[in-house]
Amino acid sequence: MAPTKMTCRSNGECRGVTMLELAVVLAVMAILLSIAVPTYRQYAQRGERADAIRVMLAVAGCQERIRLNQGSYDTTRCLDEAEISSYRIRVEPAENTASSVYMIVASPLQTAGNSCGALNLDHTGARSISLQEGSPQACWNGR
Repeated sequence: MAPTKMTCRSNGECRGVTMLELAVVLAVMAILLSIAVPTYRQYAQRGERADAIRVMLAVAGCQERIRLNQGSYDTTRCLDEAEISSYRIRVEPAENTASSVYMIVASPLQTAGNSCGALNLDHTGARSISLQEGSPQACWNGR
């Protein structure tokens, strides 16, 4: 490890970084990090939620095209495009090739700090969330 550079005056007095100065710098950094880290986590969660919503809407569009062509929904299809890293996307009722209804559920893989829980989208376009503490409108609008 390299020695600390010290500043020496002409009278022979040398000064380095004091413990007090170091403590002040560390305190300021701790305060900034305590603000920045939660804000970043919320920003990242909003981005992941937006990806899940985008995939859910694509799956819903696919289901509607199937219903237009076959007369019923096929919940075994359309999940090829539902690969995202932060949510697990599924269509209920599972494994039904001739259903009159469907619900797309996006469950977060990490639930810590998530006030929305799972996002739900049904065949009528109704949007909901699984946790009571969150606002469905805020969760679905990317907030």
